[in-house]
Amino acid sequence: MIKSARTLASEDNLTALGDILKSCRLCAHSCGVDRTQGEKGRYCNAGAEAEVSSVNAHFGEEPPISGTRGSGTIFFANCSLECVFCQNYPISSLGNGRPISAQKLADAMKNLEARGAHNINLVSPTHYAPQAAEA
Repeated sequence: MIKSARTLASEDNLTALGDILKSCRLCAHSCGVDRTQGEKGRYCNAGAEAEVSSVNAHFGEEPPISGTRGSGTIFFANCSLECVFCQNYPISSLGNGRPISAQKLADAMKNLEARGAHNINLVSPTHYAPQAAEA
């Protein structure tokens, strides 16, 4: 039996995910900052609200992923990995992005679906897991 998105993202689960932001341990660094009180992650530099750099149909992935109408990519700003040769450095390390509410993020996903994207591809979302789950 397939569960609905609402069942999977129950209020209890969303509350538990949101509580993680109070002493952040979303990535392996477990820096413990309180992102709900304006603190930023020590490694990811992320706050309480998700930040997105771009939302597009992306055709640069392997054909089974991008298909004929593209992979619906949502690039999240900031990252905790600090990879030296990151191909998305301006996004991941410089934080090039804009704040986005959970509702606007959900709308962006629906828009990609309406445009025919074969999938929704969240790029570097770990530090925004609660916000993505809420969307």
